[in-house]
Amino acid sequence: MRRELRLDGVGRRYGLRGPWVLRGVELGVEPGALVRVEGANGTGKSTLLRLVAGIDAATEGRVTGRPRTAYVPERFPPALPFTAAQYLTHLGAVHGLSRR
Repeated sequence: MRRELRLDGVGRRYGLRGPWVLRGVELGVEPGALVRVEGANGTGKSTLLRLVAGIDAATEGRVTGRPRTAYVPERFPPALPFTAAQYLTHLGAVHGLSRR
């Protein structure tokens, strides 16, 4: 049974006294829901996605019900021996998914 992804009072800042990138995020996403994240540059979209994917930890609050995720950064490192599609296929195989 898949659980709802929940962010309860989630905040993230970089460094002990750095500015808050996100603060007080409350979000519930039902399994199978399609969500679009949009906003201007510097508004915390990538930080939010990194928290949901489990790449970064929240500075405050809680993330629960996190599904298996894969995250491909906007700037894919050119030194990696993968294209973005090959990277996702590889991550899927690591987690037991078929190539399809």
